[in-house]
Amino acid sequence: MKISRRILSIFILFSSVCSISWATVLYGNGALSMPSDSLVSGKRPYWEDETVFGENKEDGHATFMPYATTALLQADERYQKPWLTPSQAEFLSLNGLWHFRYSPDTRTARTDFVEDLFDVSAWDTITVPSCWQMKGWDTPLYINVNHIFEDNPPFIRIQKAYASAVDPNPTGSYRRDFILPTGWEKKRVYLHFDGLYSGAYVWVNGRYIGYTQGGNNDAEFDISAAVRTGQNNVSIQVVRWTDASYLEGQDMFHMSGLHRDVYLYATPRTSIRDHYITSKLHPESDYTTGEISVAVDMDNRDGSAARKTVGIRLLDPKGKMLWEERKQTRLSVGEQKQSLHFRKADLRNLSLWTAETPTLYTLIITQWDEKGHEELAFATKYGFRQSEIRDQSVYLNGRKVLFKGVNTQDTHPLHGRSIDLPTMIKDITMMKQANVNTLRTSHYPRQPKMYALCDYYGLYVMDEADLECHKNWDDHGEKGGITNAESWRAQYVDRTVRMVCRDRNHPSVLFWSLGNESGGGENFRHTYAAVRALDSRIIHYEGATRGGTEYTDLHSVMYPSLAQVQAGANGRGTEGKPYFMCEYAHAMGNGVGNLQDYWDIIERSSAGIGGCIWDWVDQAIYDPSEIKRGLYRLHTGYDYPGPHQGNFVNNGLVTADRSWTPKLYEVKKVYQHVKFDAYDSKSKLLSLRNAYSFTDLNRFGLRFKLLSDGCVIESGEMDLPELPAGEKTALRIPVADIPMYSTRDYHINFELFLREATTWADKGHTVASEQFTLAQREGFASLLPERMPTLQVTTEGDHLRIANDRVQLVFDLHTAELIRWNYGDCPVIVPKGGPVYDNFRWVENDSPYGSIPPGAPASQVQPAVPSYEVNADSTRVTLTASHHALCPYRLTYYIYGDGTVDIRADFTPEKEQADKLRRLGIKMYLPLQMDRIEYLARGPHENYVDRRQSAFFGLYSDRVSHMVESYVRPQSMGNRTGLRALTLTDESGRGIRVEVSGQVDFSILPYDDEVLAQTRHRWELSAPTHHILRFDYMQRGLGNGSCGPGTAPAYLCPSSGTYSFELRFRPH
Repeated sequence: MKISRRILSIFILFSSVCSISWATVLYGNGALSMPSDSLVSGKRPYWEDETVFGENKEDGHATFMPYATTALLQADERYQKPWLTPSQAEFLSLNGLWHFRYSPDTRTARTDFVEDLFDVSAWDTITVPSCWQMKGWDTPLYINVNHIFEDNPPFIRIQKAYASAVDPNPTGSYRRDFILPTGWEKKRVYLHFDGLYSGAYVWVNGRYIGYTQGGNNDAEFDISAAVRTGQNNVSIQVVRWTDASYLEGQDMFHMSGLHRDVYLYATPRTSIRDHYITSKLHPESDYTTGEISVAVDMDNRDGSAARKTVGIRLLDPKGKMLWEERKQTRLSVGEQKQSLHFRKADLRNLSLWTAETPTLYTLIITQWDEKGHEELAFATKYGFRQSEIRDQSVYLNGRKVLFKGVNTQDTHPLHGRSIDLPTMIKDITMMKQANVNTLRTSHYPRQPKMYALCDYYGLYVMDEADLECHKNWDDHGEKGGITNAESWRAQYVDRTVRMVCRDRNHPSVLFWSLGNESGGGENFRHTYAAVRALDSRIIHYEGATRGGTEYTDLHSVMYPSLAQVQAGANGRGTEGKPYFMCEYAHAMGNGVGNLQDYWDIIERSSAGIGGCIWDWVDQAIYDPSEIKRGLYRLHTGYDYPGPHQGNFVNNGLVTADRSWTPKLYEVKKVYQHVKFDAYDSKSKLLSLRNAYSFTDLNRFGLRFKLLSDGCVIESGEMDLPELPAGEKTALRIPVADIPMYSTRDYHINFELFLREATTWADKGHTVASEQFTLAQREGFASLLPERMPTLQVTTEGDHLRIANDRVQLVFDLHTAELIRWNYGDCPVIVPKGGPVYDNFRWVENDSPYGSIPPGAPASQVQPAVPSYEVNADSTRVTLTASHHALCPYRLTYYIYGDGTVDIRADFTPEKEQADKLRRLGIKMYLPLQMDRIEYLARGPHENYVDRRQSAFFGLYSDRVSHMVESYVRPQSMGNRTGLRALTLTDESGRGIRVEVSGQVDFSILPYDDEVLAQTRHRWELSAPTHHILRFDYMQRGLGNGSCGPGTAPAYLCPSSGTYSFELRFRPH
């Protein structure tokens, strides 16, 4: 079962196609008989033997779906959309209902059910694809870095700390019947799995077929000798934990079962088995001329004499034939394999594939029998493009490309690791709408349909092998452990080779990635060599960069600081390689701070090519036991046993149910491919720069809106002239001259929109936007009346009362606390709910892994004795109090007879407390009935000093209850920067209006931040009793501290000086 280093090296160095039988080299072809009572016999079981990871398993090969004729192929909807389930192919889906039996321990799981006539009618049923944990058996486990089992490869023993919480090694026994389609008894029939966790034994009609490991690699078995006419049965025993689990230690919920598609397909007995398409484009013609080559592998495993004809047809995107060629092949008795090579050398006027222009051609491959009858046809969508590394940059079709990416996971709140097609499409269309052009398949290959979607919609893909032995790497260092163990080498190479052989015909795949966080051991030298022998694409492995080895074509890093990006993106310490952030901007909870700063560096750099945000989607799930009760509440890592990392599983730019978030709006803005460099309000010239690599701006229109205090006073649209990629222009905007008053704010907004619908967005969709400030008021917008009623000032014990029939305020004379504030009979605050300094702010990005750091809690505010004075005509009372707190501050109240209350806040931070400062601001407690809000600020979504590029100044309205964001774990949220005014009212329209002078952020929520931080699930928040209104001169930036650098220095609260703002309250 083992493969020597010498044999492996020979294979790697000389294999250029996937026709050499890995199964033969590694395991041999014999079908073994299995014990009928258990998966464990006297010798070490397969699932605890790293040298056995497959038996009788087919070699990896390119995805294809066979049809009996070309007519049937082209009549199927799948011909144009190869992610769809075929309706006319030689195909039989085994998705659907299976019989299922759960066993808690593989060592005692019985296999008597595999017998041909075994009765499983009394068993439970389960749908496939699915994860059995999400169907109510066993337990979902969120584990990152560690394992639920001891780190003692290849053996599986649950850690003692969790032995009573989980089953020893759960096993699922699956069985279902199927009817063999007519005529298939004369064909070669394959059983195909898109993936399964983590190992499985397979039987058909009681006959042992084989064994497979590899959760996210395809597995196929030739079951021709086992099937029969009419009714058949297939039995599968899936083992949750195997030695392969040491290589599947990704940061995710770990589940098991037949989690991807299962199906049968049939081909002629002697048939095409693999095909590999390559092309070479000519730079001198701007890559629009070139040649195409197709390598076709014939499989004649029975060794019988055969004569076949194989034909190639290349069709352009409109279906026009560009090339047709046929070749005859004769296979002699005993000749099991043969390769054919086709080449077309003079292709012209090619339309090129890029993520911006995903043009696809169709290659039809047909096989005829010796009598000239069609017996096999299939189609592959192919895109002409040519990538290369040049001058520490990546060029596609001769043009430099920046990769604006995300990392992705297969996750669904209801289905767990089983992701359905509508969700795949939603993910991709949302990415496109958010200007994402790259996805990294972290950290395992996806289903073939996902790559077909990326080809079609246009996304660059970094295709990553299912390899992460994080815990073993942590325990044994960069070049130790199983990554450096020869006994594991073949399994490392097999996983990588299978990925490459399957996916290398996809134009969307620009990069291969060898795995993730597994150290720089010797086994990666072999995987790198294996990939390079099979394909010429760029190879990535961050572990090689970290480990100081050469097994990567990119200098790849994780979670760098801005200073590190500044150095690396300009070629310092990168050994002449392009600089790539394979993970950055950790999006846990309320995060993705200073994204614009990263891209300001990348876009001006000499070697930076971009990066992939971690990550796309929250991985929260509905609890399986609650699903059965019809209850759908999101759960996270700490809801289940194991060495979890809390809520570290939820780092998404979108929610688990694929809703947009403020984080994604920021990504869309920063990633946009058009730059609005400047607007001159006098000349009315807009400076526009086309930062696309391949798109002319004439496919877009331009909208403009002129705003006065957030309200549109003029708008228009205009066509854009031709502007090739990389070019600049100045456009004169046909906006009228208007008077601008000193008491108002004026802005102009621009939006670039699609003139026509695309595959991923409707006509009119905004692809890029910007806002420019034209004029900004200083001071308050409204003035005080010249005449106003008088105020009465009285003391009542420890209280100071300032009042007339319009306004009443009561202060505590010992603490300066505002304990009551009414406008007439309408309370402004709840009792003792007046303004007070509060430093508390906790978001998961404040500290590693989302922990609550010591600096987050608010310090005690020391009581202060207020001083006050009444003006000569008793129309104004001024009350001042200075408090000692984490940040010393002073509040000055100006109370006027007309009901106006001005509050001035002065903050004087101290250097020794700087690292603890989260806010310079005050909070107030308001009655719950004031739930309607209109505000003039940046919005409409929450924004922060380091995440507000996408939040434009405007006039927005909402309900306070809607200001609560959908974070899986509650935390500080809802901030809006740049406040100018807000109005809060109840249902009758009564309430308050607040104007602002100076720099102010605000938030209003039905929960205090301390309550949010102490609550583990949003659905555990109790019914609110009041609203918390905050005004901050500044709130600390979000940063990326949950995994990576904290808040950048430019966005920290100041540590010296005095900072002030003023608020003007009036009844509404």
